[in-house]
Amino acid sequence: MRLLLAVATVFCLLLSTHTFTAEADTFSQRFEKGFSDFGGQFGWGYTFDLPLGRDRTNIGTVFIFPNWQRNITGLIGESWYKGALFYQGEAGVAIAADRGGNTQWGFSPLMAQYKFLSPDRKWAPNLLAGAGVSYGNWSDLATREIATEFEFLLHLGAGVEFYNQTRVWSLNYRLFHMSNGGIKFPNIGLNAHIFSLGMRF
Repeated sequence: MRLLLAVATVFCLLLSTHTFTAEADTFSQRFEKGFSDFGGQFGWGYTFDLPLGRDRTNIGTVFIFPNWQRNITGLIGESWYKGALFYQGEAGVAIAADRGGNTQWGFSPLMAQYKFLSPDRKWAPNLLAGAGVSYGNWSDLATREIATEFEFLLHLGAGVEFYNQTRVWSLNYRLFHMSNGGIKFPNIGLNAHIFSLGMRF
């Protein structure tokens, strides 16, 4: 638990003092096609019953996932849906903080995020979707839901990014699904609500 508090403290300090290092002076330069940067999300989540029915294993989760993004379209669209599509790859760990610290290490190379952008505001709503894989020992905790150390991951989320010339940070929600695709049963799967803070380097 001390390690988790230390990580959280460092993350918050970086979030409050980090300066945006890109040399983009204008809105169009900042969101030009091909621009890439690093970032990360740190948050807390909990599993829930989906579909409804038999009670699932409850796991409180610390979520630490660094990521890399690349703008693959530049600014596109008109009116309210004007924005840019980003490729995202991420890798990190989900820690069962209230269950003894069991870990599930994840790698999600197939992710996309669409940011709704406007030069008239310093914030951008976004939508996120993607897939990946994980490996860990959560199967020791959720024996009714997952049966293997290797699991597939699905992500579906939304958030708001706030930015100016010096800082970029975000508030995010993610539906986090884990199952093994029928490799071994039981395979009901685990689903979690994840709420996180993010920042971009």
